[in-house]
Amino acid sequence: MAGRVREAAPTGLSRGLGAFLRLYRGKVLVLIAQDLAHWYVGEIAASANQIAQANGYHLISLDFHRSAEREHELLTAVSEAQVEGYIFLWDYFPQNLPLYQHLAAHHPCIQIGDPKPIPNLDHITGDDYSGGMSAMRHLLHLGYQQIGHITLRTSLQAVRERRQAFEDALKQANLRVCDNWLLELSYGFTEASRAERLPEIRKFLSQPELPRAFFVCADWLAVEVIECIQELGLRIPEDIAIVGYDDALPYALTSTPLTTVRVDLQQLGRLAVERLLFRIHNGPQTEPCQLCVPPMLVVRASSAQITPTTERWSFAKRYIQEHFREELTAQQVAKLLGFNSNYFSHQFRQVFGQRFTDYVHQLRLAYASELLLTTDYTINRIAELAGFQSLNHFYTLFKRHYQLSPHLYRSQHFDKKT
Repeated sequence: MAGRVREAAPTGLSRGLGAFLRLYRGKVLVLIAQDLAHWYVGEIAASANQIAQANGYHLISLDFHRSAEREHELLTAVSEAQVEGYIFLWDYFPQNLPLYQHLAAHHPCIQIGDPKPIPNLDHITGDDYSGGMSAMRHLLHLGYQQIGHITLRTSLQAVRERRQAFEDALKQANLRVCDNWLLELSYGFTEASRAERLPEIRKFLSQPELPRAFFVCADWLAVEVIECIQELGLRIPEDIAIVGYDDALPYALTSTPLTTVRVDLQQLGRLAVERLLFRIHNGPQTEPCQLCVPPMLVVRASSAQITPTTERWSFAKRYIQEHFREELTAQQVAKLLGFNSNYFSHQFRQVFGQRFTDYVHQLRLAYASELLLTTDYTINRIAELAGFQSLNHFYTLFKRHYQLSPHLYRSQHFDKKT
């Protein structure tokens, strides 16, 4: 996992962070984000960390807990540390922009997500406009002509581009943009923010003439909309179809699986580190660039009548691939999907051709073998990172699978390199 500094005393942050970074002898990169606990940020950070390690770098991920004061302290502290390059992930507080500009003026820096107004700053993001167009074309292809849009009051470029795609898609289809079918809501993830939005959504959905479909700018907001639709006794998608954006796993596995637009967050993390290393190795004269990762439409039951069984197994596979490093049981995944554990285990073998535990072990062994070849971690640490609860169990499975012990596997690889 990426290193992470949290809850340092503000008065000693610079000194404490400097001491922490000195523990990582060698090449250090820093990722700065507003909230590492957010699923979107965490997935990008994990992917970026993996690529950094594979290239001999330590990636230290820091978050400022959505606090302007904490952001200021962190940026001040890292500016005094020995760091080769920075990744700025997502949003920031405008009053701290000069600190970002200072870092970008003295180090290679990459921005993921909404671009900061800093000259010569590389920018990597998902293509939100084309993602919004794919969501709208899906609804239009299904025959919906009365389509509304639910969005957020925010300066985030991603949200603005999704709204622009909504309007352009209707115009291209010679359909009108009805002001009564547009709803802007407050942005925020707290219970207070949610409590403020829900009455507005209910009032909006109670108007005499409703659209037959909605494109909602984010999955978490779409779930609130679905909740209000169901409170009114309406059916999804029979009465109102819903398409969200982001493909956030917790919202995809709701009672009504959500059609959405998926951005490859792992690719964002990979590209960010690869581009940052390119800038480090090629100097400050490297021309800045903007890289857009194309999104993908994922069709589920909230917009069209589809067979949910196939979707459930698709999500089971994805969930396991994202959580195999943690303690993971068949009962846990079965409960997540709404299956009886015995039925889940039997069907899993039918669908994937192997037992659940064998599938998880296969993922863990592949990850462990990668760490053996790309890091200098101890065998015990690698077993732990790969999700094994017992070192002896890891040794047994590894030798059975690769016909070599982990030590011999690593040494033979490096002998071939030399």
